[in-house]
Amino acid sequence: MKSDFSWALEYIDKAPESPGVYIFRNKDKFLYIGKAVNIKNRLRGHYNLIKDDPKEKKIFSESKSIEWIVTKSEYEAFILENEMIKLHKPKYNVMLKSGSGYPMIVITDEEYPTIKISRKFGEIKGEYFGPFLPAKNARALKDLIHKLFKLRTCDPLPVRNMVCFDYHLGLCSGPCANKITKKDYQSDAQVAKAFLSGNVKNVIYKLYDRLKEYSEKLMFEKAAVVRDQIKALETVVKKQEVVGLDIEEADVFYITSTDIYLIVVRGHTIVGKEKLNISDRVNNELVNVVMEYYDRGNYIPQTIMVNKTIDEEEFLIRWLKEFKKRDVNLSCTLPKQILNFIERNISDVDLTVVSKIFEDVFGFKLPSRIECFDISHLQGVFTVGSCVVWENGSMNKREYRRYRVKTVDYIDDYSSLREVLTRRFSKYKDLPNPPEVVLIDGGKGQLSIGVEVKNKLGLADLKIFSIAKKEEIIFTEDGQEVHLFDYQPLLKLFTSIRDEAHRFALSYNRKLREKHTLKSVLDDIKGIGEKRKELLYRSYKTVDNILKASDEELNKLGIPVKLSQKIKRYLKGEKVD
Repeated sequence: MKSDFSWALEYIDKAPESPGVYIFRNKDKFLYIGKAVNIKNRLRGHYNLIKDDPKEKKIFSESKSIEWIVTKSEYEAFILENEMIKLHKPKYNVMLKSGSGYPMIVITDEEYPTIKISRKFGEIKGEYFGPFLPAKNARALKDLIHKLFKLRTCDPLPVRNMVCFDYHLGLCSGPCANKITKKDYQSDAQVAKAFLSGNVKNVIYKLYDRLKEYSEKLMFEKAAVVRDQIKALETVVKKQEVVGLDIEEADVFYITSTDIYLIVVRGHTIVGKEKLNISDRVNNELVNVVMEYYDRGNYIPQTIMVNKTIDEEEFLIRWLKEFKKRDVNLSCTLPKQILNFIERNISDVDLTVVSKIFEDVFGFKLPSRIECFDISHLQGVFTVGSCVVWENGSMNKREYRRYRVKTVDYIDDYSSLREVLTRRFSKYKDLPNPPEVVLIDGGKGQLSIGVEVKNKLGLADLKIFSIAKKEEIIFTEDGQEVHLFDYQPLLKLFTSIRDEAHRFALSYNRKLREKHTLKSVLDDIKGIGEKRKELLYRSYKTVDNILKASDEELNKLGIPVKLSQKIKRYLKGEKVD
């Protein structure tokens, strides 16, 4: 192949000046598929970018031919391009990498509805809510719905005389054994739908009527359930009053210099944020990502918002109407509340600007990979370390690592850091892409530990930085002290990486504390064996939840009243026998 790519000009000269789809190919592989109103002019545009755009250079370098398919109109080219990209998955087209839609919660359309999780809108007959980001939020919310509204956990609904264990755990109202009337059960399902949608104000009044009815009939257990439901719905109302948006539901696609974020608005509230896992850096192919997102079965809301102008806006709306049977409003203007949320929660780092400033300040090029470490503990116990990875402009969560410190059982951040760095640095020689820079949360003391471990393991090419909180100063091993407030792009880069390492370490520390608290703090209480400890942990997760539980509720788990009172006295710090 000629190094000047003149082979491509032969194809471009033959290309038609008509609308259609063009394909860069290498033997049997599709490398890039595009659409154009004038195929010849569009191919010339690609060719003219070879010198300035590394991606264009790679496409031409790896291609052996250019093909095209002429269509009757630009819209037909728009549809054909989307179908061909889905079918052939070209190497250089921007595409979503995850294989399925995001999880949604479904209240099933049955006589006695239950709650399910689905990743494809319409596959289960019922009312859909979501999506929920991240996925664990959907599972947690499903558990909460069972606990608050007692929708059945069994599927399909059996007919029997005795209730299952979930009834005694307070996760189901027992419709299988006629423990609840059909009217009351369906009312609970409607309240659950209101809770999920955010449209709760009308439902709250009906719940107050039920609460009054149960109280007058001395049905205190049922009244307590309704009281908890009212509290949950009132929390939704208060949240809406604080962050309420004029828009009831929307999907917001926010494009930065390197990434695309999805922000989900439901019930006038922002309910989730996720960075979409795409196959390449974003350029002008946002519309393909949006189409692929909805092709995967994700729910299509009333409004779709983007922060950049879409050239094919008219085609996208038409495609949604014809192929997805949805009329949507498409807006390129984001409300102030959403922009404020984005400013607080999304770090848009311009790599071109950051790279130049980084090289000017530190004297070498911005690395493609930076790893950051933080230590977290509670008064010297549950000491853990975190390692987060920044790679090519964004955080790579698949590469994160967390460490339980094994050699230190007292307050000594330096020794704990030494252990974590030694364990991680010893892996660097085996990594295909080891970091060029390590960032440590701390000051000069933490920096010296990093340098010590680096020298001990012979990692001569590795550079160690530390970052001091509040002052936001970067310390380097060659004696530099860089005040980040003087370099705002670097401030945004390093503090976002540091804050993510801190969050990741703190979440692991909290997880260990909660598990230990429930399974180990009760060891000294007579009558609490392994089975009861496991049951308490599975049912309540935290000590606070056990303290809030009534004696009657604990008794349903097989814990006698005297023992439950003994547990609570112990957890409050009182002396027990």
